[in-house]
Amino acid sequence: MPGPRSRQGCDECRKRRRKCDEQKPRCGHCITFGRTCEYPLRVVWQSGQHRLTLPGPLLETAKTDLLFPTPQTKGPPRSLPNGIPLSPRYQRLLGHFTHDILASLSCHPSIHHDLGQGLVPAALESPQLMSACLALSAAGFLSRGVLELDGLEVTKILGHLQSSGLALLRRALATTSAPAAGVQRQMSETLLATCLLWCLTDVFTYRRSEGTLLPSWRIHLQGMRAILDRDSAHSRNFTPGTATRTQMAMKHLHQLYLSLQTLPYINQPTTGRTPETPTFPQSHLAVTTSPAIDGFLGYSDELLDIMHQIDLLSRKFPPPPLFEADILLGKVQAMIARDVITTPPVMISPSTSVQNECSEFTLCHQIFQQATLIQLHRRLYHLPSGSPPIQDAVAAMEALFECLEASSLRARPGARREDAGGESMWVAMAMPVFTLGCEAFTPDQQQFVLGKMDRLEACIRSLHVSIIRQALVDVWALRRDMGDEDVGALCAGRLLENLDYDIILF
Repeated sequence: MPGPRSRQGCDECRKRRRKCDEQKPRCGHCITFGRTCEYPLRVVWQSGQHRLTLPGPLLETAKTDLLFPTPQTKGPPRSLPNGIPLSPRYQRLLGHFTHDILASLSCHPSIHHDLGQGLVPAALESPQLMSACLALSAAGFLSRGVLELDGLEVTKILGHLQSSGLALLRRALATTSAPAAGVQRQMSETLLATCLLWCLTDVFTYRRSEGTLLPSWRIHLQGMRAILDRDSAHSRNFTPGTATRTQMAMKHLHQLYLSLQTLPYINQPTTGRTPETPTFPQSHLAVTTSPAIDGFLGYSDELLDIMHQIDLLSRKFPPPPLFEADILLGKVQAMIARDVITTPPVMISPSTSVQNECSEFTLCHQIFQQATLIQLHRRLYHLPSGSPPIQDAVAAMEALFECLEASSLRARPGARREDAGGESMWVAMAMPVFTLGCEAFTPDQQQFVLGKMDRLEACIRSLHVSIIRQALVDVWALRRDMGDEDVGALCAGRLLENLDYDIILF
């Protein structure tokens, strides 16, 4: 006769209603009878009416302990706020997400703190957001070469989270109820964060969609855009001192969304398909842009707006008149000249600025300014790599990268040069390094860029960075095959048109 059903056992014992000894990787029953032994992965949620109600201060303490463990609280909690147990495997994934993944998205410890304090408590209350957090964590393990977690392949963990988590997301997006305004805002924030984390998961793992012309990371960005269009009245401008931790985290994530929509990406050839429409509408940008350096992006909202306009103009057909490019060029040059005279402040939150790290933030901002100049000359003027305007920007970027490393060495006197480089700043450097690499046509320039790619990989440790490196190698091979080695007579945009990639420079 079958025994009591095992709730924590393998799939075979659960289906056969046998008591599983829960040995891993294979239990005793499966070994004895030669069966396939697999342990299921579940994010188990109870409906709201069955939740275990905890006192407010106790719940907040539990959530804070998760983010920043003390000697008394070692690691993530073993259960959700509703009392449902969180498996050791998911505890490990959640801990990795909190301490490593969020750190890799942050240019400053305060940003990391904001993201952790706002995102993880929200995930503990939302199954679709929790699934996305765990999936991004699993993608991070894969990118770091960790193939197995507690005896189970990480690809299986990620596959399970994708199938169950995306189903939860679709169900939440399809909800047609009209809750109160405050609840609606909270639901929208949770859905936006969930879509963004799934987007990053697909970017980190270089996942391509099946049965669609769009890569899956772009589909998630489209989902965010639809939510923003539906929730057009939702304000993300918070009064200093009044923003909650969740609101601060969502502010940073909204900036990340805008940058993902604006940063250049390596396109697949457009042969046989309709070119994409421009990115997000102007209404999704702030009405006024600030010259202050955003502590999350590493550059200013003002520069983000310029990059957005370059992207829009480059996609127009027929091509716009050159005076429109001239206007943007004048804006970038005026911005660079102004910031040399008066260093822009660094804003971490609506009420917080930093001084100690201002030098590295300023260098990061200046590197992005020069990279934007190159993008403008390449995408709107179609200048060859060896042209003086592009080579002037290349020389400026190389000098700024050297200053960034020197600044880090001064901050860490005992560090070796190869270990320096303002590690937190490097989380933002995929676009500048790739932009610089596309214009590199001499062996010395290419070797310089490879050194920066090494630093970027060491900091982010993501598969998509390896793909970006390979794309650069392919660009250089194309340039060599077309006889443009040591010459720089070709526009890098012409070379990029021949690449078969579809990945964002993030």
